[in-house]
Amino acid sequence: MLKDYINSFTYNGHSSLEYGLAINSKNNVFGAPKPVIEKINIPGRGNIVYNGKTDELDNGEYSDFSKKYSCFMMLDDNNDFSIEDTARAIAGWLSKEPGYKRLDDTYEEGYFREALFESEMSAQDVAAMLIGKIDLTFTCHPFKYSYAGQKAITLSQAATIYNTENFTALPYIKIYGSGTITLYINNRAHTFKDVNGYIEVDSERMTAYKDHTLCNNQMLTTLFPKLAAGQNDIRWSGNVSRIELTPRWCSL
Repeated sequence: MLKDYINSFTYNGHSSLEYGLAINSKNNVFGAPKPVIEKINIPGRGNIVYNGKTDELDNGEYSDFSKKYSCFMMLDDNNDFSIEDTARAIAGWLSKEPGYKRLDDTYEEGYFREALFESEMSAQDVAAMLIGKIDLTFTCHPFKYSYAGQKAITLSQAATIYNTENFTALPYIKIYGSGTITLYINNRAHTFKDVNGYIEVDSERMTAYKDHTLCNNQMLTTLFPKLAAGQNDIRWSGNVSRIELTPRWCSL
């Protein structure tokens, strides 16, 4: 199909092609998140860079960046086309639900980002631009996530998994078991007490919970599990039947 060779993007679960929008140019599509650098002046030594890390495995801090799609409208001769109806649909799609949503495109295959469309664009504005070129700009969080890293890995015994990206991943982990359990990732121990059936650990959100009940008080260690770049040896002690781990591999 022709659409298989057309560049497009998907935002909040809907493809731009559903609205007849294709990407016309890859300029500004990739963007470049910039590191947040804080300099401290020390008399006699000059400026030094302060990275603010509280954990050696933490990724550096990067700022959000803009990602712009220059699009054009593909007209289908087999269907009636209404600029007004299409403009209303596009404006509603992009602005209906405020907040960061998943953004995929055909340029960064195998990855997605979290992005926010915050331009004030009415249906009338969209209609005026549909006649020619329409530029849509998203504010993106700095890290992108691989599709592969969204697939859960089930472990019933000690194992080694590899982070092929250059950045530390913050996984989601569900530990099935009971009592006091210690999870080891490389040389780090993460201990949980009073586990009853299972406990869920979300390192990205820095929460432990079961169903909708917060369980951070069952964590006996302050650091959440992290998957460093490269090799990660995983094992555990205590009464554990299995562990489900979604690694969330990430990159810039």
